[in-house]
Amino acid sequence: MSHYTQSVQRTGLSGILLFLCVVMGGLYARQYYTLPHRLPSDDSNRKAFAWPVSQEPPAEIWTVFAPPANRQAAAAEGPLAQRFRLAGTFFSYSESSATAPKPECRAILDDLQKQQQYLVREGDWFEAVRVNRIYSDRVTVDYQGREEDLWLSFAGGPGPQKTEPAPAEKTVEDGVALETSRFGKRVGENRWVFQREDLLKYYQELLDDPERMASIFLSMKPDYQEGRINGYHVDVEGEKDFFKDVGLQQGDVVRKVNSMKMTSQARAEYFLGEFVKNRVSAVVMEVEREGKPQKLIYLFR
Repeated sequence: MSHYTQSVQRTGLSGILLFLCVVMGGLYARQYYTLPHRLPSDDSNRKAFAWPVSQEPPAEIWTVFAPPANRQAAAAEGPLAQRFRLAGTFFSYSESSATAPKPECRAILDDLQKQQQYLVREGDWFEAVRVNRIYSDRVTVDYQGREEDLWLSFAGGPGPQKTEPAPAEKTVEDGVALETSRFGKRVGENRWVFQREDLLKYYQELLDDPERMASIFLSMKPDYQEGRINGYHVDVEGEKDFFKDVGLQQGDVVRKVNSMKMTSQARAEYFLGEFVKNRVSAVVMEVEREGKPQKLIYLFR
């Protein structure tokens, strides 16, 4: 069994979502591959495969989102929900502490009136509106002393279900796709809406052919600065259509995912675990392209 095949197996974790398992799994596989390990010399001595057991930090540190609200108890939409839409939620990490990075909730909000987008955290202000609390399925905001919930906007999500929206209420993801792929569509310059089911089908294809999965991992080359990994170069060695569909280009350098530097095995494992538990509906990837920073935003439906 090759080192890379072992890496592929260890990064599988679950088939919840291809995108995270491939891109984030590739980064984790790269980290795992740098660890010292020895291959058994005899097949008969090999133990049955088992997923690595990660050491979870204390719950009070890692429990980021508050539990989802009772859908039946959701109040009717207020005036803010007529203008703003919640596109997705995710967790990010503060790098203020190298030993114990602090996780925090983030949300992506669309302003239908101004046709712009806000990436916010609890306590932020936008358009005279304060973000009070971010949950996995909604955001509680305050405008002039009045609280209101903004629910995830995609069909089938939690919260009050709506009839067909009026044209003025349509969200960015409801607009005409700029490009389409087997996974979903690109709805902005650096924004995609992907369907979980379609991603899972592709993921299963890769599971059936580990060499294809390995080719994706091999396409993520560590970027060293002062002897430490500070990101991963995209150097496509296989599955070119996949990289094109997720908006990654040859020469891009992936710096962070949801504000988290992928320089720790524990962080990569935890990030994958949160996605496996379906606690995140968006991913923000920070890349360096031709020397300039860009943010790529992915919404999962």
